[in-house]
Amino acid sequence: MKHTLKLCVVTTHPIQYMAPWFRSLAQDARLTIEVIFFRELNAMQQGQGFGQSFQWDVPLRQGYPSKVLDVQPGWRRVLSLMLRLRKALRLNRPDALLITGWNEPGLVVAYALAVVMRIPILVRGESNDLRPRTRTTRFIHRTLLRCASGVLVIGKANQNFYLNNGVPPHRIFEGVYFVESERMIGMAAEHAGEIAALRQRAGFTDQDFVFCFVGKHVAFKRPMLLVEAAAQVRESGWPVKLHFAGSGELAESLKLRAEALRVPTNFTGFLNQTEMWKAYLPADAFVLPSDNGETWGLVTNEAMLFGLPVIVSDQVGCGPDLVIAGETGFIFAGGAQGLAEAMTQMLQYRSESKQMGLKARERVLEHFSMQKATQGLLAALATVSE
Repeated sequence: MKHTLKLCVVTTHPIQYMAPWFRSLAQDARLTIEVIFFRELNAMQQGQGFGQSFQWDVPLRQGYPSKVLDVQPGWRRVLSLMLRLRKALRLNRPDALLITGWNEPGLVVAYALAVVMRIPILVRGESNDLRPRTRTTRFIHRTLLRCASGVLVIGKANQNFYLNNGVPPHRIFEGVYFVESERMIGMAAEHAGEIAALRQRAGFTDQDFVFCFVGKHVAFKRPMLLVEAAAQVRESGWPVKLHFAGSGELAESLKLRAEALRVPTNFTGFLNQTEMWKAYLPADAFVLPSDNGETWGLVTNEAMLFGLPVIVSDQVGCGPDLVIAGETGFIFAGGAQGLAEAMTQMLQYRSESKQMGLKARERVLEHFSMQKATQGLLAALATVSE
């Protein structure tokens, strides 16, 4: 890049995983950044899916320039959003616009507005090729992607989605998906001395092998599969127990099913950002059984940074990138039976599970870092500014 470039990011609302990246980009001398949010979420909106109202305990808009358009979602509000977004872009006059997908009408409008205003578009979304789509949906995706000067990929399944929708390889840049690695590792180190006490309070002994689930207790994440699979594994004589962190509409059903199947399970309830160590440190391995509604599964990155080997469904977007069978974890197919088989494989590696966890941490640190995402963004910006 010959000069400092001005980047505008257009996205729906502040998200806990993106805020650290925006803060980092704001400190990068190679560009200036402003993030344009359509809205901020109140405590009730933030709690959708968790079954309770809350706000994140780490501020999401501090440390970088941002603007809130204060427009709620829906087609009825598209005209208002378009006018406010156009005004913001005219004032900012960016060299490029980074749009985070197309999961609501306002983001779709941003593509059209950027084309009319002749602002180069970069796309960084989560869509992958694991979910079947209608012809109409595929047409919309291809139309929007034709507007893009470049796309930032977060992983293999995401890259395949772009290639299958006609994006030429020279417009694809490595973006990778990441969490705030330093903070996660810092939490793990700070609270390492509390693991024994955490396990004891949860009812876990040294002989138990503990699988954890972290996130919303909702249908597409299929947490019930873990309870069902654990029951099968315990019937084979393995000393398996479960640790559920999070909350949601299925919480009570999970508790009742675990009791009915006599699967010893500890439920932490909702945990905020600064409490996430309580989700991972008591466990020996992590499980994400979601269906293809889980476009990536960033909790997998978190678990690996906490030194846990992982088991993920073959419908989860991060699987092809993060999971190396027998080294960082396992991928399973199908339902509870497939998961039980993967859990049994993990148990057969029990003596090596800590080493697997260390390899998992190394993989995330080496290949899925904020620094790599920034390198890809800067490469894309250099191309569109030529």
